[in-house]
Amino acid sequence: MRIGRWAAERRRLALVSGLVAVVVVGSVSLWTVSHEPVHDDTVTRADPIDSEPARSPGVGLRPANGLGDPVEPEPVRPVDDSPIDPWWLRVPPVAGDIVGIGADSSGHVRIAGSTDDETLAVQIDHLETGVGGPVDVVLSAGTVRGGTKPMWTPAGESFALFQADGVEQGLTVVLADPWELPDEVRSLVLLDAGTGTVLGGAALLPAG
Repeated sequence: MRIGRWAAERRRLALVSGLVAVVVVGSVSLWTVSHEPVHDDTVTRADPIDSEPARSPGVGLRPANGLGDPVEPEPVRPVDDSPIDPWWLRVPPVAGDIVGIGADSSGHVRIAGSTDDETLAVQIDHLETGVGGPVDVVLSAGTVRGGTKPMWTPAGESFALFQADGVEQGLTVVLADPWELPDEVRSLVLLDAGTGTVLGGAALLPAG
């Protein structure tokens, strides 16, 4: 009887050990499954986008109106820090008679400005340069003096208007950008284009 009871007790212990092993293994299996990463095939990932470098507002761009038509920018007026208006806004109209200095030059010049479109018109009547070659017609900050011994005294800056040749009965030159003129203009001078010799000039005085 003892042998039979011992065998039965042994079978019972073996059964309990098996159950314990199953419980332990099941616990380990559950822990492992609960910590595995989840892969969801429904998650979409954005592809990387190549970014372009930023451009300055003025590079490669043209201004346009509301209809999309290109618009040319208006010219920017030069910055003038002086509290006094430039000569071409402040003084004209001016006029003067051309007198011969190094040649038999003659004529009459009148200069008038237009504040509407900021232009300056130089009108020369009955111009005779006194020479047969090209002559530079120049606006100068220097002064011209007539009388028995006419002369031109250079001073400051000068601005070349155009080239004349021989005799001109009447011509008008319009300066579209008078800002390029010297700060003060006191005379119109005729210079030989080849040698720079003074041929004549006119003192520019206020005219009605």
